[in-house]
Amino acid sequence: MPRLPETRAVKGTSGYASAVVIVAGAGLSKQPDPRAAAEEACARALGGASQADAGLVLVSAEFGPEQLAPLLDAVQAGLGTRAFCGASAHGVLAEGQELEDGAGVAVLALSGLEAEPFLLTDLDPSRPRAGEEICARLGGDPRAEDLVVLLPDPREVPLLAVMDELRESLGPACVVGAGAADPVSSVPLQWCGEEVVSGALAGMLLRGSAPPSIGVTQACRPATEAFSVTRTRGHWILELDGRPALDVYREVARGPLGDDLRRAASFVLLALPRDPDASLEPGSYLVRNVAGFAMAEKAFAIPDTVKPGDRLGIVVRDPQTAREDLKAMLESLALERAAAALYFDCCARGVGFFGVPGLEAAYLEQALGPVPVAGMFGSCEIGPIGDRSELLTYTGVLAVLRDWPPPPTR
Repeated sequence: MPRLPETRAVKGTSGYASAVVIVAGAGLSKQPDPRAAAEEACARALGGASQADAGLVLVSAEFGPEQLAPLLDAVQAGLGTRAFCGASAHGVLAEGQELEDGAGVAVLALSGLEAEPFLLTDLDPSRPRAGEEICARLGGDPRAEDLVVLLPDPREVPLLAVMDELRESLGPACVVGAGAADPVSSVPLQWCGEEVVSGALAGMLLRGSAPPSIGVTQACRPATEAFSVTRTRGHWILELDGRPALDVYREVARGPLGDDLRRAASFVLLALPRDPDASLEPGSYLVRNVAGFAMAEKAFAIPDTVKPGDRLGIVVRDPQTAREDLKAMLESLALERAAAALYFDCCARGVGFFGVPGLEAAYLEQALGPVPVAGMFGSCEIGPIGDRSELLTYTGVLAVLRDWPPPPTR
């Protein structure tokens, strides 16, 4: 339920000034009918309020293109604004619940901060220009108080090129998000207002009065230290510390997994540390799948291009490590004056990974209390590793909006 609008007096360099704080609410619906689901989720998000300034609308992939027209029409009527965006998802979460199967609609309603949704189409892989487009909508230089939410089609949007460009263009702004769902029977969908497309990048700019708090939690434990990559061919890793790369990988994926590399690739992953001289500490590395094995060459491939001299470790997906890392991440965040939160989770986490339904939503609710949270299970995630916005996998990314800066330190 949203909190009532209020003002607070905050002391600045010229005395005290009043400002409206963020008012937010999150709503979840399991209704199979698209219009009824949107109406229920919006009503729960708004509570007793009449309308919102903007909204994030996340919808399970069970709602196809033909169902989205009545669903988004009901969202516009329910929120009282066209300033909303969203994407199809592998599952949605809000109100302390996770819906990974069946119909689901999650709505985060927001007021009290600047918000502008957008939809970018036809992004050129060689020069996406997404950063230029987003900066033009900011109406000023990017700031640490800006949160940029991205909901891309992971099949069509050149995500690595987009992330490189955004790092240059957005500077201190925080960037988070998740890839739209890619179900076998349909296509990932994105929308802004009632315009629905695929192959695009939907998103929203949120500018508040305090920097958001961003946390990233990972699902893996290191099984090795970082090796030095000593020989490569394009995306293929041929040698690690002078040894055949596949031999090193098999030493971790031993036993039955070592004999079934296709199965091993679901559990034994690669870590690319952002600081080549540091150990593989939580939140310090990117996780990547093995993209292929070459038995004769004793090599494996990864999606990223790696060159000799780079560092690479091997990690294993582990639910107990993931639980501990999630708790540590929540404890580390500045949650004072939290007004709303967004959570972007990997579709390879959830009940299938943890063995417990709704585990992450329960941890979020315990840490954040009555603060409204909405989110989705995506096909990839976007968030910071160190001070860089990155394309992530097997992670949960939490963005907490705060409605007023902490008091100055005396």
